Amino acid sequence: MSKRRAHRSPSECPGFRAAPGVSSAPPLTFLRATTKRVRLAYAEDVLGLALVLVAAAGVEVPAVRFEPVPEPVTASDPCRDRGPTGRWVKMSEAGAPKSIHNEGWLDSAAISDGARVVVALRRNGKWKGTAFDPCANAWSPLAETTALARVEPWPSEGRDRPYLPLGSNGSIDPFDKVSVWDTARKAWVVVESVKPLAPRSLYAVAWAGQRLMVWGGWSTGVGVFGDGAVLDIARKTWKTMATAGAPSPRFAPAAVAWTGSRLLVWGGRFQGADYRTLRVIDGGAAYDPAGDRWTPMSSVNAPSPRAEATVVWTGRRLVVWGGAPLPGGTPLADGGVYDPATDRWTRLEAPPTKVPLPKGNVGPLTHILVAPDGRVVFLPENLGKVVLLDAERARWSVLDADELGKRNSYRAFLLGRRLIVWGGVTVTAEHLCPPPVPGQPQCDPWAETASRDDGYMISLP
Repeated sequence: MSKRRAHRSPSECPGFRAAPGVSSAPPLTFLRATTKRVRLAYAEDVLGLALVLVAAAGVEVPAVRFEPVPEPVTASDPCRDRGPTGRWVKMSEAGAPKSIHNEGWLDSAAISDGARVVVALRRNGKWKGTAFDPCANAWSPLAETTALARVEPWPSEGRDRPYLPLGSNGSIDPFDKVSVWDTARKAWVVVESVKPLAPRSLYAVAWAGQRLMVWGGWSTGVGVFGDGAVLDIARKTWKTMATAGAPSPRFAPAAVAWTGSRLLVWGGRFQGADYRTLRVIDGGAAYDPAGDRWTPMSSVNAPSPRAEATVVWTGRRLVVWGGAPLPGGTPLADGGVYDPATDRWTRLEAPPTKVPLPKGNVGPLTHILVAPDGRVVFLPENLGKVVLLDAERARWSVLDADELGKRNSYRAFLLGRRLIVWGGVTVTAEHLCPPPVPGQPQCDPWAETASRDDGYMISLP
């Protein structure tokens, strides 16, 4: 594959650098990045208008709109012998698959079935690949199948969440017809009813077995909502939520979690009729669907108002970390841990490392995982360090991961307390652009990468 050029050859560009010990020859994979240039005349007004346009056209992170914070995987370690604790073990290369970044990666999967890691490619509607057994440190062929066993309680063929509004207009979702996963029937069902709520986007949602809860949001021409409804999936009926004690109207809540008995909604954004009134807010409440009752959450030691925070539900605690005072603003290096049993926040200081932590929901792609003991595992890009958060004590710890080598776009899984990192890509050379200069040609940054076909595992101490 030919090398992408940026006005000058790489060796002539001051931003070019090859990774130590890596040849500058064309690698297996090529990635190209683009830059965006924004010129602001009146920063506050333009920022407010930009956020309004974002809300009207879609959400910054699609998961915020209608994907609940996933419940943690609580499976015990699949192996009788946990192996060496706190030490990385290289995964066997015998029978190992090639990286999904080589070919056909858009029709590939690297998933966990709870006991193994499965890497497969789909051809003509059938999956074929290999499975890794961490107990034996061995790969074995996977029998051809039309569906892969997954940890998620709903099929992922074409859907990555258990809820889908039908008839959406852009990012504005109606609720008179929705497709939802029925855990009792283990099938998708369509629920049609009189509209329980006005169409909206950027709302909070939680999926709890046979209940689907929707609250808050935003809509063009209407503004911010402070109401919600609960769908009884078995009966296919909606019921509006009580409003007494509910959080103030808001959209894009910073934190949403289902505790097993309560819906937690905290933080978010508010905007009045004038777009310049847009602001990030804090505060929240817990909703009890059984009693149709809201209870305000304590504000003592709670995090400051923030957007784009990383949110994790550990099974006992709600973690709110990082984010920024305004979308795209200066990152915050603090947060809080909320205990719904005692209605108490504990301040969360910065971790003992300057490695940027990943953002987003829990999962192998975001590299944020939850161990059975409630610890949160953060795996940064380029690795080097793995950061652990003991949410029960609001304490950080760090594991060295230098021997894994710098890699991006890898897959990470927790099987019990056994952490597995597999695949990814390594940057072999890249061109970094200097700050833009008005009147000068636009710089075209690029990176060249090589696929990784190896992996490592470790039993968390």
